[in-house]
Amino acid sequence: MNIRKLFHMFIAMVMGICLCSGCSISYSSKSSSDSSRSSSESSSGPSTSDETRKAYEGDVTTYTFAIGTGETSPEDFLRGLSSIAEQHGITDWESYKPTYIAIGRGLKKTGISRDQLQELPYLQTLLLGQEKRLGYIKEGF
Repeated sequence: MNIRKLFHMFIAMVMGICLCSGCSISYSSKSSSDSSRSSSESSSGPSTSDETRKAYEGDVTTYTFAIGTGETSPEDFLRGLSSIAEQHGITDWESYKPTYIAIGRGLKKTGISRDQLQELPYLQTLLLGQEKRLGYIKEGF
């Protein structure tokens, strides 16, 4: 097993432990375009603050990076995203554009190419018939 795969397995395990225990791991490096996104594009409801959105996006980015190109099942990936959303009070995360932008950021960090995005097994269920979602992932990429 190569070092990269071991690293990703370790990160995924740490994220799993954190998700189960209720802690939050945030990625705080954001571009200026992220902070200028309008609230109509970045809100899952009137109660989602910018701070909550940023923390949520950071956790989704970190979670996706930890999984990388691994063999995570679509069901496990969706459960992980759902758990992160619940921790941040995000409702209807599947319709929440920042979810997909953050997934794109995490995937970019893994070093895979844009062309490989649709080939990742754990994304296929999430993207099924949802071209907009793939567009948002590519936007974050």
